[in-house]
Amino acid sequence: MNLLRNRSLLSKINLTIAAILLLFFALSAWLGYRQQRAFILEDAVEKARLVASQAIRTREYLSAQLQIGGIVLSEQRYGMIPVVASNRIGLRVAEDLDYRIRQVSERYRNASNAPDPFESQTLKRFRETPALGEYFAITTDRGEPVFRYLQPFTAEESCLECHGDPKNAPAFLQRLYPLAKDQAYNYQIGEIIGAASVTIPMDRLYRQIWANVRHDVLYTGGVFLALITCLGILIRVVVTRPLARFGTVIGEVVRTGQFEEKLPRRGGDEIGVLIDGFNEMIDHLREKTRHLEESEKRYRVLTETARDGIISFLANGQIILFNHEAERMFGYSKAEVLGLGVDRLIHEDYAELHRLGVEAYLKEKGGAAVNKLNRLPGRRRDGTVLPLEFSLSVAESEGHLFYTAIVRLQG
Repeated sequence: MNLLRNRSLLSKINLTIAAILLLFFALSAWLGYRQQRAFILEDAVEKARLVASQAIRTREYLSAQLQIGGIVLSEQRYGMIPVVASNRIGLRVAEDLDYRIRQVSERYRNASNAPDPFESQTLKRFRETPALGEYFAITTDRGEPVFRYLQPFTAEESCLECHGDPKNAPAFLQRLYPLAKDQAYNYQIGEIIGAASVTIPMDRLYRQIWANVRHDVLYTGGVFLALITCLGILIRVVVTRPLARFGTVIGEVVRTGQFEEKLPRRGGDEIGVLIDGFNEMIDHLREKTRHLEESEKRYRVLTETARDGIISFLANGQIILFNHEAERMFGYSKAEVLGLGVDRLIHEDYAELHRLGVEAYLKEKGGAAVNKLNRLPGRRRDGTVLPLEFSLSVAESEGHLFYTAIVRLQG
């Protein structure tokens, strides 16, 4: 708060708005990241689903075409075995997409089709929940974060040529994979035979996420910067500039003591109401000042032309008014006597006053001296005695007492 205390109002408002917008900007960036992450992962699921489906459909299509064409599989046609062909096609596609695509099965023949722990767990899920058509998650592979997707496929009639009754399997398969050692025989139609597995490195997805977030942040940051600038200009024109003018006029009034300068009127908003109130106050004070000046002028003329001496002083005796007749009577000029103690004008023969002091004397005797004719010896500047008679009045102003003595020579 101390950092803001001595700053201008415009700076405080701009800093406050900037802090609020920065908070919303950070919140927007965080929400944007979450949204982009959700979008990218959803897109990854769609792409993995498409790739997995294509791998499965490729295997099914090849299997069906082999049956339709009556093609007899042999060792020389090993690459035409549907699962082998599908895996090899998947490898080609993976090279283009930077994905890893393969078909896995727990009852595998080729070691390249052996499932890893994540795939084994997912195949178990598929067996336990036949209605589960896919499964995906973000996990790690060789210490690196990856997106994993699996889609199961089931044994069809065309699959049973190689994976059904081992007696009906092609001779080269029986030779390469004898029943005693092979676990991929004896599948039934509709039984889950394996799954298409797609692995996408998360750094690829994160790059896409951050690229999108960076674009959104730059766009949102530009909007916020433009908003702060526009708000700063608007506040300067609508609020701080009128208030600065207001402060300047008040300072000028305080400096000169004149109530002549007014602020130009504006609309009916809060600052406009404040300005109108200020202008009304200026008019009122100008009128009051005019009356006061006229009153002071009349009072000054009255005191200066009075045939009696008029002396006003505070409760401590300090003289604050000394008219022309008092100057003639006591031999002091006004400039010499203002601010001095009134006891200077009283002769030493009036010992009681000098003994007590003016303030104590007024407390003890002042009440009895008010509003009646009193006599005491005065003292001129040259020290001569003036036999005086005076009447004393007392008044209060702003919590302070002051006294006025009307003085004349005893007749």
